[in-house]
Amino acid sequence: MGDITLSAAVRGSLLSLQNTTSLVERTQGRLSTGLEVASAIDDPVAFFQAKSLNDRAFDFNEKKDGIDQGISTVTAALGGLESIEAIVRQLKGVATSLKSATGTQFTDLVSQFSTLRSQIGTLATDASYQGTNLIDNTSESLSVSFSDQTSSLLTISASNSAETGLGLDIVAIASDTSFNFAARTAAAVGTGGIITVTYQGTGATVTETGGLTVQYGTVSFGINQAVDTTQVVSQSITQGQVLTININSANVSGFTTAGVFVSTDFAGTGDVTTDADLNSTNYVTEGVTSTIDPIITELDTALTTLRARSQTLGSNVALLQTRLDFTEDYVNTLEIGSGKLTLADLNEEGANLLALQTRQQLGISALAFAGQAEQGILGLFR
Repeated sequence: MGDITLSAAVRGSLLSLQNTTSLVERTQGRLSTGLEVASAIDDPVAFFQAKSLNDRAFDFNEKKDGIDQGISTVTAALGGLESIEAIVRQLKGVATSLKSATGTQFTDLVSQFSTLRSQIGTLATDASYQGTNLIDNTSESLSVSFSDQTSSLLTISASNSAETGLGLDIVAIASDTSFNFAARTAAAVGTGGIITVTYQGTGATVTETGGLTVQYGTVSFGINQAVDTTQVVSQSITQGQVLTININSANVSGFTTAGVFVSTDFAGTGDVTTDADLNSTNYVTEGVTSTIDPIITELDTALTTLRARSQTLGSNVALLQTRLDFTEDYVNTLEIGSGKLTLADLNEEGANLLALQTRQQLGISALAFAGQAEQGILGLFR
């Protein structure tokens, strides 16, 4: 079939109507998507500028999620430290009560102290958030990235705030064979080394079978697992008496007194200055306040340590919150900038659609008028 020939008037009206219909479709698309530039075809320059801004906003949104989770991790650690501090204050109250306690009350308080002390480690272990714990070890760390810049990073190291990490020793009631290490007077505990110990027992006689010489003035007694030939079966000493251990052999690996384990390493070269470094036990005696004072000192030190660590974590939370607020504002700025390049003015597009619909109706009418001349020819065939 051959092509249909349209008159110039009809073709002009048809083209005008087609253009109007195309503009109506474009305007309806802008109204439905809210975008003036929806693809590179609409405006390549604006589209790719907006895409760059949106990509950066997306990257920072991911960072924002990491910062938010970092805040939760540190907040969990802070809550743990606050609870541990409360337990340490309870322990200090128990230790203070030991000074005036007698009989079963004294024994019960020692037992209560042990129970509370063990709860510190349990609580520290529980203060984990998504597998990261900042208060029960010294090996973990939390790294929070703020941007794609390698230097824009915050690393928070974990600290051991369990009972062992705070230096809170075991509290035990002194027996006839209880010793505490008090101070070391030699740089290395080897041949010729010297270390002092304090007898905290309640009895007047300590029995042993050793070969390591222990001297206090003219008083001496032997401790086993040494190589020299000193042999003393028993020696009368008093509670609180400070003794000096002279190391006569380089092969001493430890010693015991009447079955009480005291130390595991006398051959090392590290400084050992308190019984917490070796024995990890504070022996207490009913009515002897001097045996309880070191415990209170340890608790005061632990409180100071906890408050310092809480302050550090609190500062980190404040920094993370500041970066979170900045990131949220920055992402918002990027998205607004992208919108300026691509978003449509809905008020303007609504007005455009109304005008185009009117024009479309007029176009249809114009097309009808243009066809009336050809319709007149039909009258000749009637």
